Amino acid sequence: MDKALLCVSASAGSGKTYKLVWRYIELLFLGAKPSSILTLTFTKKAAKEMEERIIKEIQSIYRHRNDDNFIKKVESNIDNNGILVKQIQERISFIYQSFLKEDLKITTIDAFFQKILRSLCWYVGVEYDFKIKQDNLEVITENFLKLLSNEESKEVLELCYEKREQGLQSVLRLCEFLDFFKEMLDESLFVSSIFKGDYEQEALAYARGIQESYYAQKGELHEQLKFDDFMTLLSKCETWILKENLREYRGFSKILFNDEDFIGLKKAISGVFLEQETLYLQRFYKVFKVYLKAKEQYYAENNLLSFNAVSSKVYKLLSNKNFPKDFLYFRLDSVISHILIDEFQDTSILQYEILKPLIEEIKAGIGSRQFLRSFFYVGDIKQSIYRFRGGNPELFKIASKQMQQENMKKNYRSARHIVEFVNATFDGKIEGFIPQIPMIEKEGYVRVCGCEVLEEEVYLSIVKMLEYGVNPSDITLLVFDNKSVVELATFLQERGLRVVMDTSTKLIFHNEVRALIQFLKFLDTKNPMFQKEFFMLLGLEEESLEEFLKTVNNPINNPAEILLSLMQKFGIASLSAKRFLEVALEFATIKELLDGVETLQEEIVSSDFSGIRIMTIHKSKGLEFENVFIIDRKSSRNAISNGLFFDFGDDGVSIKRIFKYDNHKRSAIRMSLDENYKDAFLKEKDLAKKDLKNQLYVALTRAKQTMQIFYGLKNSQSAFEEIGLKDEERGEFIKSLEPTNSKIVIPESAFEYPHRAMLENLGRQEQIQVAQKEALQGDIQALSFGIALHFAMEQKLKNHLEDALLLEILRNKEGFYLSQKSLQEILKKCNLLLKNHQFNEILQKGSVKCEVSFLSNGRQKRLDLLVENEEEAFIIDYKSGQPNSAYEIQMREYMQSVTMILKKRVYGYIFYTQDSGRLVKIV
Repeated sequence: MDKALLCVSASAGSGKTYKLVWRYIELLFLGAKPSSILTLTFTKKAAKEMEERIIKEIQSIYRHRNDDNFIKKVESNIDNNGILVKQIQERISFIYQSFLKEDLKITTIDAFFQKILRSLCWYVGVEYDFKIKQDNLEVITENFLKLLSNEESKEVLELCYEKREQGLQSVLRLCEFLDFFKEMLDESLFVSSIFKGDYEQEALAYARGIQESYYAQKGELHEQLKFDDFMTLLSKCETWILKENLREYRGFSKILFNDEDFIGLKKAISGVFLEQETLYLQRFYKVFKVYLKAKEQYYAENNLLSFNAVSSKVYKLLSNKNFPKDFLYFRLDSVISHILIDEFQDTSILQYEILKPLIEEIKAGIGSRQFLRSFFYVGDIKQSIYRFRGGNPELFKIASKQMQQENMKKNYRSARHIVEFVNATFDGKIEGFIPQIPMIEKEGYVRVCGCEVLEEEVYLSIVKMLEYGVNPSDITLLVFDNKSVVELATFLQERGLRVVMDTSTKLIFHNEVRALIQFLKFLDTKNPMFQKEFFMLLGLEEESLEEFLKTVNNPINNPAEILLSLMQKFGIASLSAKRFLEVALEFATIKELLDGVETLQEEIVSSDFSGIRIMTIHKSKGLEFENVFIIDRKSSRNAISNGLFFDFGDDGVSIKRIFKYDNHKRSAIRMSLDENYKDAFLKEKDLAKKDLKNQLYVALTRAKQTMQIFYGLKNSQSAFEEIGLKDEERGEFIKSLEPTNSKIVIPESAFEYPHRAMLENLGRQEQIQVAQKEALQGDIQALSFGIALHFAMEQKLKNHLEDALLLEILRNKEGFYLSQKSLQEILKKCNLLLKNHQFNEILQKGSVKCEVSFLSNGRQKRLDLLVENEEEAFIIDYKSGQPNSAYEIQMREYMQSVTMILKKRVYGYIFYTQDSGRLVKIV
């Protein structure tokens, strides 16, 4: 085989799947058995697509085996290995038959590791029938807290004090992050010896020497030299400690200092930082070990593992001195002769370490057994965006040693203007970037637009696209995080657009699945409230189920049989409901299913819906869309978001040291004093920039026909600053669109208010928001929180209910979705508003009306609170989210509407419930 060891760099849209498929088929024609070819992908979807395409190509070759012209095309797809038309025609029948019979090894890398673990699980204390699920962090946290000793509890409190802005959850998130790297984290990285000494007192001694020198020559102390303790010294010296010598600081330029004092002060402060870091790491390591123990307990008690835990167990298995790992690799090596890996840039260090012996064995055998063995992988370092969970693009380079390398330079996905725009944007900004050659004849369209209000410009641009007949399902919006998915979806839904949130949302948050669960609860408890909830969630009039219940109340019926009957009766046929039906097959009784339902990790099936799709950039990786909108982030993540960062070795993979990041000012001081810290910090900052560029590259390479990029003009932390985007247009917008034949409903954007009579209570907050609640499965708790907040305020103002009674009502009303703590938080926020002096002044100005609804152009709007007298009106909106310019735009629309209806001067306010609460007047 000419290219037995081949590494292929395949940029976005270059046809890497095609390359993989034909590599596989080439191996078959060279005599390899399907059972000897291990083909690894990173998603089930990719594995399924790979298998389907291989089968399709083999079937096609088989059907056209007597067509010489067709077989010549097949010959051209096979890499110059002397396989001729005649040989293809002779072998295809045998290949076709054997392929259909043999055990195919086209699978995900996680499934491959699971198979290894199941065959040898007893060596690492795992039961054979373990299940795969995402970690339930709530249960793990409970285990963690129970396992803490008194001393360890104090350590946790100290760590929470260090991270007092976020407390325990911040500490646990850091544990979760380090869990991806634990196999590479030696105890010595956390527990190290330090020079003993009182560095703070040393620093103060040298600093007083500097004080004395200044005072002796000036007769007074400079403001930046007024300190009595170390913490004050640290805050005062941040302006001059960064200098090479003290006289470089403008306020000290004429003073003769003792240089030894300044040098000694720097060393002492550096010692303080090092000592604090060492103590923090030692303390954290104790807590981290308890966290890992809590996780192991969670796995053992529930007989399950996460994907990462499976990899860890396999690694532990192979690291066990008592386990004959050579025997395992010998067994695998005897049946696996060829390895093909897709999306290799996403391989984690842990995964690579497990696969490495197999890969090295194949490499070592090349030369003596040329064709008998081969290793092939394909990927794109520019699309490496999973460093936060152990991914490392350096592995792409490390694995390529001794291998031939190819670059795929053609783009078969995107129209010409999109490809050329990506080339111009990233050329010179990403290391080793190779411009692509567009292969699509269409020109396409690109627009980069700076906006004052991002959401509003996105909305107007979507409406424009819909007006030209584009199908909503052909529009995809990409954002930077899941919170932005929900916020943007809410904004667009309030303006009448139908959207689909494509997030990692649990299956149980799907509307029809929730309805099925409520019905099962009704059968289990006989509580009629659950039956009412079932009909409400389906949007159906409540009806008698007496006859139906006679058929399903048979004790021999299992949950799946009951659900199937229910789905047939009410026409419930969504893919998510069908998936839930499959899940129900695993449970023998309704009670067992209900007990396990909250921990189900299956994701929502977005294909159930049609509409404008909104997803994160990470979620979009590997996908392509007709028309793409990319929306800027609202705030920047810190370069060191987890509080700890690594100093990697020369290979870019091994971890030499762990550093603690404090805050910007302390970090700046430490960088000026500690070269090792500075080098590691700057390398980490550079890696974070590469991560962002890769994320942007993924985003900008998803579109096929049109791409529009929206960045915030007022956003000093714009993600697009890193690649220097400016307003521009390429191509013709209308010409690039592909309108649908179906009728598209354009939402009304104008506001018309014919007469005052329309301002009536036509519906309450709960009724208005129920549709939003059903649509926004991705953040159901947040929506329930908002609904409960509005209800509680209404009861407080209208009925003056006491907290205890109102809490009980809220528990019955929203207890399915909200915890007791959340309900108490709602009452706290209500009381904050009721104690607000300005709010109480407004209440005294006229009659108070809660949840006032009105119609506008056939669409229902709602005011949270209206206070009205003969001359003026006041409207107040409650917002549980962070302040947002979109809320102000909405309030101004309300003010304009109410002004036209009531013919009065109208004042508008927004009450933000975050933290201690804030009432903001809108002008």
